[in-house]
Amino acid sequence: MIEISGLSKYFGNHRAVNAFSANLATGVIGLVGENGAGKSTLFRLISGVYHPDAGTVFIDGFPGYSKEAKARVFFLSDDPYTPHGMSPMQMLAFYQGLGNFDTDEFKKILSTFGMPFDRPVSSFSKGMRRQTFIAMALSSDAPYLLLDEAFDGLDPLSLETIRGELLRKAGKGKTIVISTHNVTVLHRLADRFLLLSNGRLTKDGDAQHLGVEFIKYQAVFPSKIQDTDLVSMGYRIVSFRYVGSVCHFVALDEYFEEEPIRNKFKPLLLEKVPIDPDELMALEMLLAKSEGGADDA
Repeated sequence: MIEISGLSKYFGNHRAVNAFSANLATGVIGLVGENGAGKSTLFRLISGVYHPDAGTVFIDGFPGYSKEAKARVFFLSDDPYTPHGMSPMQMLAFYQGLGNFDTDEFKKILSTFGMPFDRPVSSFSKGMRRQTFIAMALSSDAPYLLLDEAFDGLDPLSLETIRGELLRKAGKGKTIVISTHNVTVLHRLADRFLLLSNGRLTKDGDAQHLGVEFIKYQAVFPSKIQDTDLVSMGYRIVSFRYVGSVCHFVALDEYFEEEPIRNKFKPLLLEKVPIDPDELMALEMLLAKSEGGADDA
């Protein structure tokens, strides 16, 4: 288990990670947040690339900066180093000095992706490079995988293949923490989500309970209304926009009642609609920012 307590990291006057605490156990964990929320910094703190300014990281009981802890973690950064001119197999040999990898597993996963073994990785497309490094992560014997922007540049078929491989590894007892902006894939993969905003952990829960506080409606009113009209009636509005004549708004579900809106505005249409995963995560981020305020560093 990775045990994190009160973790903070400053860059100048900016606090990139702010008193973060969580225990990370077996399974797939999604780490989400807006750009600059502190996700990459958190990964670097866990993996021992950065030293914290406050707080602690323990990995299977070993301090995060120790040799024993670092040997248990494979960290795939959002921009990993690709040795110039090296093929995937040569690159694997290069990285063997930093950890133990199953060569047969690496070759099998590359074959699943339909990747060449002998071309220089530097000549690959962005998606192909990402596939190569994900294959390396999946062939690592480290029990903890930290994958930053794991799905960046990947096509839908590759994403589905990787999803299956990650679930297979998690089923064998690995802990896999994934940061990505592809929320739709992550929603189908992760069994737990951690939401960061301004370096703070603002939400920690399973996928089933993600977004339960929101309710979304589409409506057509005889005359256009504003979000302030609903706020003045006591509704907590998280998102409000018009698409043509149709108003789409999201409110916090607690104590939400349709009847006051129907009585006051006489809508021609007022119906509850589902929220897709990408919008759901965006709403969680909006709510976290509105409740968290600015960084107090």
